[in-house]
Amino acid sequence: MNIITIGDLHGSPVWKKIQPGDWDRMVFIGDYVDSFEYSDDEITQNLLEILDLKNAFPDKVILLWGNHDLAYFYGGHPRHYCSGFRKSMRYSLYSLFTSNAKLFSAAFQIDGYLWTHAGIVGDWYEYNIRDEAKTEDVNIAATLNRLFLDYYEPLFQVSWIRGGMHQFGGIFWAHNFETKDNPLPGYHQIVGHTKTRSGILVENHYGNNTSITYVDCLDSSEEFYKLIVE
Repeated sequence: MNIITIGDLHGSPVWKKIQPGDWDRMVFIGDYVDSFEYSDDEITQNLLEILDLKNAFPDKVILLWGNHDLAYFYGGHPRHYCSGFRKSMRYSLYSLFTSNAKLFSAAFQIDGYLWTHAGIVGDWYEYNIRDEAKTEDVNIAATLNRLFLDYYEPLFQVSWIRGGMHQFGGIFWAHNFETKDNPLPGYHQIVGHTKTRSGILVENHYGNNTSITYVDCLDSSEEFYKLIVE
């Protein structure tokens, strides 16, 4: 299975260079909005075209929530505030995200490969998620997606390293210092959220079955993460 992951776009139309027919899955890592480069209209139009792509290829295209997207999805609530939040887009993006909420998910997984916006910190998972899993959850992504629909608060935690009040960040806010030093054992994670200085960054020194790949690189390198899963 050929999979391509698109990092945090923040309004960029660079994803249009990808040919959908070349890939079995196209995973957007989240953060479609908020930008220091693109206008309100450009951000909106780009998001609309991404939604059109999802509707055209519902099984192939995976749209993950990012923390910037959730700031609008939850109506600008202070708990979900992000830098760069545009009051001018508050109501239009709230309407757009809420009316298309079923097109998005909190996590995606194929075998031992696991996608979330910011990543899963190993200890955060042990303290907050492991005991919440149900027998009907086919994998960790299914547990996370179910908990997201229930608005399970730990998913949205912000750690001290990002100015929050929690020891560990959740899947929308974890910093790469947290995931790099305290990864979820036994999984190959693909995440965005924290910018890399130059291109895709892979941290795989935890053993053969544990790695973190950081793909939030589009500000510095026009690069997508390409993966073949047997």
